[in-house]
Amino acid sequence: GVAIAHGSLVNLMYWLLFPDEVCDELRSLQYEALGFPFHIARSTIESELGAPIGKIFDSFDEQPLAAASIAQIHRAVLRKKNKKISVVVKIQRPGLADAFKRDLDVIKIFVNLLVSFNVAPYFRWEQFVVELEKTFKEELDFRYEAANGRRMKKNLKLHKIYVPTVYQKYCKRRVLVMEFIDGVLMSDYIKILLSDRQRARQWDDENDVDSKEVGEKLLLSLLRQIFEDNLYHGDLHPGNIILLRKSKFVLIDMGSTGTLDAEFRRIYFNYINALSEGDFPKASDYYIRLCIDVPKANIPRVRVDMARGFDSWSAKSELKGLSYREKSLGGATQEVNQVTFENGIPANWTLLKISRSFFALDGSLQYLLPELNTFKILKKYNKEADRRALINSLRPNNIRASLQQLSDTFNQYNDIILPQLRQRTIAFELTVNRSALTLAVILRSLSSVWLISGFGTLYVFLYQQYFEIIQPINVEVVDEVVRQLPYIPYLEWVGILIVGGLTFRVLLACVNILERKEFGN
Repeated sequence: GVAIAHGSLVNLMYWLLFPDEVCDELRSLQYEALGFPFHIARSTIESELGAPIGKIFDSFDEQPLAAASIAQIHRAVLRKKNKKISVVVKIQRPGLADAFKRDLDVIKIFVNLLVSFNVAPYFRWEQFVVELEKTFKEELDFRYEAANGRRMKKNLKLHKIYVPTVYQKYCKRRVLVMEFIDGVLMSDYIKILLSDRQRARQWDDENDVDSKEVGEKLLLSLLRQIFEDNLYHGDLHPGNIILLRKSKFVLIDMGSTGTLDAEFRRIYFNYINALSEGDFPKASDYYIRLCIDVPKANIPRVRVDMARGFDSWSAKSELKGLSYREKSLGGATQEVNQVTFENGIPANWTLLKISRSFFALDGSLQYLLPELNTFKILKKYNKEADRRALINSLRPNNIRASLQQLSDTFNQYNDIILPQLRQRTIAFELTVNRSALTLAVILRSLSSVWLISGFGTLYVFLYQQYFEIIQPINVEVVDEVVRQLPYIPYLEWVGILIVGGLTFRVLLACVNILERKEFGN
């Protein structure tokens, strides 16, 4: 059991090291394992929930419904007030925590040896141990999964994806009780697809399931989870996806989720955007920013090699008959990681965790979307994300929040930047000469031009976003000019107005300093 669990956890980096056949075998360990006896399951439940199993459940299947590396699940009927609710009970394998602790101690000794002999330092082995400990802690305490499940259920409702209800009262460290979903595990669907394709297609027809639609929705949802929700499912292997009728599906097992800090998420989003646009030099620049401790002397060569790797991946993505993995986002990651390894660039474990999510999902997508065109999917996501952002920005609460944020930005500028600017210039206060006054005149003229341009920019913003406000003053000549300008999304407008306002304020501040109006004589 411990070896199987390690196969599940070490997949954080397996795709970096092993060929496809080994990756597939390790992936299968995530949802295929031998069960343990019912008397152990009963003992664990009664110990964790503090009551006999018969008082909690109206009925309980002794035969496990499924067994995986961390736990096994049983069907049961929960007694809840006057209702009887069909549920599944997830029970942790006995002795798992102690076994993990022993094995982790062995891993630490091995890692210390690797570090001592400077073996592959770019893997950042100490950070690997930290991530492994964190993974152990979260996956061995089902209360984390229960909390993640509640948050994901709320988020994914907007994606039109269902997450089973978790019954908080019955969720403890080693036991979790959640709603039973009557569907087909993606792992079972794939087995049938491989052994009897005709039978699988017949099931699709009978249940109104379009496998391509399901695959596309899965990938689009994962992108949305990462970039918009900032809470993503970290382990979307086929054993964690349940197929339903009409191309709907359910996501389960929220024991492994991830979030990103704002700067990393912004850079990673720009990297994905550059890939979708085919701008591989720019994608390389952003990927380098996601890396850690890139030697400055190597950056030009690394940039060229990365762009060449992306170009190779792009060419493969247009070819028929190649494997899914060569054309997926994971394929792009493999190409560029080859460059990072060759140049000894340390691994960024946050980036590896995101990549793990995409590779886990590839276990399903390679069968659902065998002829994947990654560029089309990414462009479709960007289009849908822009539409959602626009709709969201027009809500009154968000408009007020944007205005408040703009006001806060100006206040922060006044509180932080201006005092520093005064302190840095006060030493030169008595030396302002004719050249400085000339510069002040130039800057004041420039600020006047900037102000006039600002009014024009504001007019275009109102024209594109709130036309009804300026409609009474709109004239045909101006209307003809403005209509030829490209449409700019609302959030980009907010950024433009903030930058424009700050620039104008900086120009005025510089003029005042040069004219000695800020400090007097």
